[in-house]
Amino acid sequence: KYAARQVDNDHFNSFTSEMRLLQQYFIGKMAASLVAGAQVFDNDLHRTQLGKGSTGTDFDMEITGDWGRDLHFKSKNLAVFAENKFDFTPKWSVTAGLRFETGASKMSGRVSYLEPAEIPNKIDHRFPLFGASTAYRISEVQQFYAGFSQAYRPVIFKDIIPANANERSDKDLKDAFGYNLEAGYRGSFAGFRWDLGVFRLQYNNRLGSLSVNENGNFYLFRTNIGDSRTQGVEAFLEKNFRFGRGFRVNIFTSTAYFDAEYVDAQVKSGIENKDIDGNRVESVPRWISRDGITLKYQKWAFSTLFSYTAKTFADALNTEKPSANGSVGLVPAYGLWDMNLSCRILPNVTARLSASNVADKQYFTKRPSFYPGPGVWSSDGRSVNLSFSVKI
Repeated sequence: KYAARQVDNDHFNSFTSEMRLLQQYFIGKMAASLVAGAQVFDNDLHRTQLGKGSTGTDFDMEITGDWGRDLHFKSKNLAVFAENKFDFTPKWSVTAGLRFETGASKMSGRVSYLEPAEIPNKIDHRFPLFGASTAYRISEVQQFYAGFSQAYRPVIFKDIIPANANERSDKDLKDAFGYNLEAGYRGSFAGFRWDLGVFRLQYNNRLGSLSVNENGNFYLFRTNIGDSRTQGVEAFLEKNFRFGRGFRVNIFTSTAYFDAEYVDAQVKSGIENKDIDGNRVESVPRWISRDGITLKYQKWAFSTLFSYTAKTFADALNTEKPSANGSVGLVPAYGLWDMNLSCRILPNVTARLSASNVADKQYFTKRPSFYPGPGVWSSDGRSVNLSFSVKI
């Protein structure tokens, strides 16, 4: 006799409506554009899980007894927004915007391993969000730019539903919020193109788990654990060369440096909570670089790309030695070569030969803790593809 299957069933009922208005106008001789609008949504997620299903070999959704989880998660939200662009001079423009969000998420129902009093939960969402950007054109092909924008991440279902009887969720969870600030210089000159920028991303009220001791009984407590800050530099550089008749070379690099750290944060480590202030944010490498060259001569084209990703940590504790199940530990740096060769056989027929991961590098990009199970996400080895295209 087979073991009874677990039955999970979700029902979604969602209504969303949005209205936008665009108005272009002049203030004296200065051109301006206004975009304004409103958005409203009403969502009801009815989640039924952990049902004891049948043991037959045919598919069915029948269960025996009650659902282990029978919950409603209702969210209502109203957002109003306005954004205005001012062209102060033919070279200088400023765009400023405001968005105000108000609403609430309510959870009700039952969970078999929790007391009824722990289930009802209401989280209010009220955020004024500001943003502004500016651009100054030095010439038709060069400009300075800068921008600032605020954003937030609302608390979602998985944040407030304990996965098992050994977990609890904070009744006073706060929505995560933060901002992005950037500035840069882009342009082109004599076959050379560039886009150089700096940025800072602030992420407050990050969600995580702490260990709580209640009369000698330890449990996981899902709550806001602290903040993080990511700042860095991004650079895109490209140069085109022409040699003789029909021979062209294109060289480019797209490289970014990330300095991502936790600020005033702590996380669970065993049955203790550890301060992770200054630790690297997991899954954020210090360097990502994509560098390539393309050669073209008459009907032939050859390109190669080198992709580099620096090492990362799989957890906020910055564990270097892999655990027994492989879910935490260092994710090593890796570099990959890709190549592409094409030939225009006829005016309307082209043949292409491409190879990914030419060196057949064995690497992995992440250490998951859950689906599809703890371990590593290994990536594909070498692959070769030959194709023909015909234009009619």
